Amino acid sequence: MTKETATKEADLPLVTALLPSYNAEAFIRKTLDSLVAQSWLNLEILIGDDFSTDGTPEIIQEYAARYENIRVLNREKNLGWLGNCNDLMANARGDMMFFAFHDDVVAPDYVSSLATALQREPDAILAYSDLELVDPDGTREFLDCAELSGVTNATMRGLMYARRRPDFHWWIPNRGIFRKQAYTIIGGIPKNEYGEFSADWTWLLHLSLLGPFIRVPETLCFKHYQKSSLSINWKRTSAKYRGLARSGIKEVMRSDLDLFAKLLICGYLQYRILGSKVKSLVKGS
Repeated sequence: MTKETATKEADLPLVTALLPSYNAEAFIRKTLDSLVAQSWLNLEILIGDDFSTDGTPEIIQEYAARYENIRVLNREKNLGWLGNCNDLMANARGDMMFFAFHDDVVAPDYVSSLATALQREPDAILAYSDLELVDPDGTREFLDCAELSGVTNATMRGLMYARRRPDFHWWIPNRGIFRKQAYTIIGGIPKNEYGEFSADWTWLLHLSLLGPFIRVPETLCFKHYQKSSLSINWKRTSAKYRGLARSGIKEVMRSDLDLFAKLLICGYLQYRILGSKVKSLVKGS
């Protein structure tokens, strides 16, 4: 590394890529190749392998031996994807971070584009890009979450997540870069009464109450669904969604919003998803 390169690196905020892996030998090389190819100079790649039983640990060690900016957290037991993600956030050194899931690939300027967007907007909590979704059968689809970008009112953002409309790709920002303070404030991704089911929705709901989300209108993230991907193998039931809504209500009520805003969002969740009266929410909270 030259003196000039070192100086430029020191001038950039440290960004941590959070890579939670489990039995990912079929795809993780592509994920790692996309991370080590990033144009952002000050990047930490933090890997937490969740006690894989295939060749994933050997692949990770191979890359860690070749690249100085890769750091590996050793696991003595399986934590589950949620516990793995939370432990990675707790150990991240970066001022900003993002989830680099083991079946995602990001463009070389992914970190540069999103981190720069966050730097330009000090009030924003997260920056995300458009996304290409690749199904196990090879079908490709380009998706965005344009309606959320630039919404400056926290209550409105919370209501958008509470509504969770079918045409609202609420999960796309979870492939974005967020400020470390989000983890400090929220304390990680919370479990709900059904464990890990769609827990990223609860995380993003609370995250949306902390500050605006910025959309970078470029396709910089490529999500590759595998047949084993959790999100396409969850058994979805109305009971699970009611439990998820109750988890969302808890997150909103412990946020820093004013009481009126809290009751507005929680009342919508109670009416729309739980189907009971708002006054029962106030009594129960």
